[in-house]
Amino acid sequence: MRAEDLLDVHTRVARDVSGKGLPVIALLDGVFDAGHAVAMIRSSLQDGLQRRTLAEFDADRLVDHRANRPRITYRDGNLSDYRAPRLAVDVLSDDVGTETLLFSGAEPMLGWERVTQAFTDLLDEVGAGPVSIITAVPLPVPHTRPVTVRQYGTPLPGAMGSFDLPASYSQLLQTRLEESGHDVGGFTIQVPHYIAEGEYPPAAVAGLETIAASTGLAVPTEQLRQAGREVDQHLSAQLDENPDAENLVHGLEARFDETPGALDSTSALMAEGEQMPDGDELAAAAERFLRAVDENGGADGAERP
Repeated sequence: MRAEDLLDVHTRVARDVSGKGLPVIALLDGVFDAGHAVAMIRSSLQDGLQRRTLAEFDADRLVDHRANRPRITYRDGNLSDYRAPRLAVDVLSDDVGTETLLFSGAEPMLGWERVTQAFTDLLDEVGAGPVSIITAVPLPVPHTRPVTVRQYGTPLPGAMGSFDLPASYSQLLQTRLEESGHDVGGFTIQVPHYIAEGEYPPAAVAGLETIAASTGLAVPTEQLRQAGREVDQHLSAQLDENPDAENLVHGLEARFDETPGALDSTSALMAEGEQMPDGDELAAAAERFLRAVDENGGADGAERP
């Protein structure tokens, strides 16, 4: 499986964007999509902006269909509308003609290095500009504070040291692009860990604002903002009925206000001078809160999958 065999480039579109130095956004499914923020950002961009396909990967050879099962519609005893996985590079255009390249879709199961090489070659071929890779991770931060988006390499409060962790394709992509001399920025959306399994629209809005700042695109956000207001109202109602969860969130608020954006998984949970609850206590409080949310249809008002 050669890198050049994995990618079908639309030559007419490639000629049109060649030499423009268009910025690039990477939004890839994988382990780092807390709150479904990456998926919502991708849908908002693809549905709200003009789109032309620059290149498509052979997703049928690269995607694990059993791990990330495609969707199909069952209606009145019949099956239809099978939605095959897609991994592609599109040209997005807003109403004033600002353009950006979007690399998006399912994280490849196989051929990570070959996919990355083919993508890198494509960027070199069209003379693309800086690349922004967006991910979302669950962290001990409160939903009652503005969503933080941290750029990789930004100094953090306190020393964290180094540690090994399972790699995602987005992380490999950033590493290889940097090694090949491309200007790459990695951006992590921080999603409250206790609601990271459901949809959290404010995280998607924060990601879209980051994209707007880095590309100049006029991005659509109003629908997600309204959905976010509804989610926050629902969460507030649940906290009023769950004192344990309310205390947990107050602890997160105190620590967030003291050192915004802190990532230390222990100190970020409680303010200075407060006694740190043990793991069982935290898990029980979060579980009770999530159970209360689930009983009312999930944080987004829909049943969890």
